[in-house]
Amino acid sequence: MLSQWCSINSRLASLVIPTILAIVVGVSTAQAQSTVGTVTQVQGAVSIQRGASNVPVVPNLPVQLHDKIVTQPDSSVTVGLIDNSSIQLGASTTLSIDESTAINGIGAPSKMTLLVGSLHTVIVGAMKGHPYEIRTPNAISTAHGTEWDLKYSEGTTRDGYQDCKQFTDVKVQDGTVNVANAQTGTGAQDVPAGHFATVGCGIDPVDPPYVDHTVEYIGLGVLGVGGVTVGILCATETMDWCSGSNEHNGPVTSFK
Repeated sequence: MLSQWCSINSRLASLVIPTILAIVVGVSTAQAQSTVGTVTQVQGAVSIQRGASNVPVVPNLPVQLHDKIVTQPDSSVTVGLIDNSSIQLGASTTLSIDESTAINGIGAPSKMTLLVGSLHTVIVGAMKGHPYEIRTPNAISTAHGTEWDLKYSEGTTRDGYQDCKQFTDVKVQDGTVNVANAQTGTGAQDVPAGHFATVGCGIDPVDPPYVDHTVEYIGLGVLGVGGVTVGILCATETMDWCSGSNEHNGPVTSFK
């Protein structure tokens, strides 16, 4: 009788223990993938909206899938990702972590939304080659391993964009970033290192005019009409067209 009881317990254990282990491993894996990064540097007032909670950001705080990171004026935060990749949020920025992926068993963001503000992204090491997408309300930027700045702003107009008050600016330091208009889904273009691109409202991505701050004019359109020269094409270092210039009625497509 005793031996029969022991045999039953042994069989039960052989069934229960693997099930418990599978549950534990599954929970651990899910937790690992829900954590997509860790705060490495924080300056000023930064918080994370996590569900119904508002979590103050401190160094070494894990960043999770579906978190919304918010920086106040004069504040910034850097989130370390797998293998020395990172994202850095500037002042007055809101970024949501929308989707994640597992890279070598470690969670990493795969899709994010920059709702307002500025973001500096560095993708290196193991994250290279994995799709990585950042959206703004009017643009989509996609990269597989690079370094670039992304800024989204709204509420003010720019010369040459008529009544548009919604802008996404992309500046690439290394690699290539593909930029498309999120509203139309058209006009996708690859932006290489050293180049800028701007998406204004529903306009397709274009290379904005850019010059060094020591140069005022980037072009001169000369038309002799009764001895009068007209058509001065110029831009400032902020990539805006000079006030008073009416030569630019749409986005510029030549930036080298």
